[in-house]
Amino acid sequence: MKRNFKRTLAKVMAVALTVALAGTAAPEADAAKKAKAPKLSTKSVTIVKGKSKKVTIKNVKAKQVKKLAVSTSNKKIATVKKKGKTAVNVTGKKAGNAKVTVKVTVKGKKKPTKLSLKVKVKKATPPKTSAPVNTPAVTAAAPTATPPALGTPVPTPTATATQKPRKTRTPEPNWEVMNVKNIQVGGEGAEELTLFKVEDGTAHLIYNKDNPDKLACYGHVYTYFDVVLPEGATVKDLHSVKFAFQGIAGDLGHKKIHLIAANTMAQGTDVDALPDEVDYKSDDGTFVNATDVSDSGYAYSFDGPTGDTPVEDEILIDTDKLGLVDNIQNNTIRFCLYINLDGTQGTENSEYKLGNIRVLTSEKVTVTEGQQKPGDTIDKTESVQPNILAELDRATIQTGQEINASAIVRNASIVGGVKEAKWSVGTGTSDILSITPDTADKTKATIKALKAGVETVSLEITTEKDKTAVFTTHVTVTDTKPVIEDKVLTLTADNKVTIPKDTAINKGSGKIDISELIKDVNLADYENITLYGSATYNGEALESGQTLTLQLVNSDNSSTGLVTVFDITSSGLAATEEGGGKSIISATSSLQTVVSGSTMLKLLFQNAANLTEGDLEVTIDKVVLNAKKDAAEEPAE
Repeated sequence: MKRNFKRTLAKVMAVALTVALAGTAAPEADAAKKAKAPKLSTKSVTIVKGKSKKVTIKNVKAKQVKKLAVSTSNKKIATVKKKGKTAVNVTGKKAGNAKVTVKVTVKGKKKPTKLSLKVKVKKATPPKTSAPVNTPAVTAAAPTATPPALGTPVPTPTATATQKPRKTRTPEPNWEVMNVKNIQVGGEGAEELTLFKVEDGTAHLIYNKDNPDKLACYGHVYTYFDVVLPEGATVKDLHSVKFAFQGIAGDLGHKKIHLIAANTMAQGTDVDALPDEVDYKSDDGTFVNATDVSDSGYAYSFDGPTGDTPVEDEILIDTDKLGLVDNIQNNTIRFCLYINLDGTQGTENSEYKLGNIRVLTSEKVTVTEGQQKPGDTIDKTESVQPNILAELDRATIQTGQEINASAIVRNASIVGGVKEAKWSVGTGTSDILSITPDTADKTKATIKALKAGVETVSLEITTEKDKTAVFTTHVTVTDTKPVIEDKVLTLTADNKVTIPKDTAINKGSGKIDISELIKDVNLADYENITLYGSATYNGEALESGQTLTLQLVNSDNSSTGLVTVFDITSSGLAATEEGGGKSIISATSSLQTVVSGSTMLKLLFQNAANLTEGDLEVTIDKVVLNAKKDAAEEPAE
């Protein structure tokens, strides 16, 4: 009886538990079906020029996001970058309005959710008072006879400088100060510099991208100076290095400054104290063949341009690390202010100034400067000609429609901005198009379609340095509303690149040329490119740490040769999907702007990892030029 009762009770409890679980599972399933769609934390933001704001994506977790794509309607007004998988960072470039588009694809869904953010950028308000910037953690009596930074006072900068926490060390009552006047330039890419000149202890550098394989970034170009310790002194008597830095043009969003040190006789001669190329691993911020003696990592990373304002900072010297520098000769240490400058970012030539370098030591020790003269001046600015573009909203329009045109000087930091701009159509008159220059801004014009046909639009500019250039393009007018289709380029030959085993990092480039396939294409009608293909290492799909670099270039060797760069692993080309993975490149800018009107377009591949086990192979099966779409043409989500 008792045994039957127990069996019956067990069955009843099992049934009750099943019912209870079913009752809870059903609401959870219903809730999953009714999950809220992703949305931005705000629909609009107002940003001060040079500042940034973070906007998050709500109703979705990072692990649910399959893909996140961001773009801006006007990168001159505002730029946008992904911050993980559930946030974006918007940076104001100049006063005006722009729209940021965020496309988030959630796992389990084929189509992305498109989100829009209105961005208003305001001019920066000048600071009311001058004050030192980036006050270091160490408090010390101010050194005397310190020259002004870069020839000017150092006010509070308009840029945001983000610093890592610094270690503190009890200072001596007074520090001895050595002012560096003779700054040198090194690195295997130094000959690619357009300008290197030292005046009054300030080094002024400009470089353009003359050679995609020898960029002035990640150690290809660096500045250095020598410090001589007196007899009886040790590295323990060194305290810190102060300096002023001014970002002027180009890659202003990727500057980090480390202090590295080396033996002045490290490679047998005085001029080869540091390696020809400082090997820096960007993924974890470490140096392979140089000694980072910064006490707490890099000095700062700009979040926006500093313009005319130098930023001052101080790096404490970790004397324990400095003691690891091998075989210091003649009590002389070679210091390098290593600027982590990613020359593959942005489209401008990079220009910056570095000066007012001071070495602080114990009050009992006076060090001297090892170099007695400035480095030899490099100046190629006179030979640089303007590289211009007339950027159009579209190249194919309907009768009666108007589009905007803008003049862009791609190397304005060298040749100067636009002083005069002359717009024209046809041979001076045309019954197909009319053009109306903007009275307030000579770099802009409005083009109106009058009747069907094809007409030439010409732009002649004179720069502030009195250099001239002419650019021409064509506009097609149709009687009916044009719908631009995506252009599919199928590659069946010369579409494979092999980077052999044991190839050095960032070497072994291979190109896939698609110039012939787009020779009759007006890139003003297209927004970006999607690649379809595969990338394998040692016969298997790439994994984390086996990174392949993809660069979109418009020539083998030009002042704007390197256009953009992507990590293929993170962008999806290495994915093992049916038909190969895919990767969208230049997604934040129109193709026309990216390639500066060139009719040549190549895909350049380099490995960014140690290839020790096998070859790295890339195959591109298809390239799709994605057309610009009007709002009415956007596919429904």
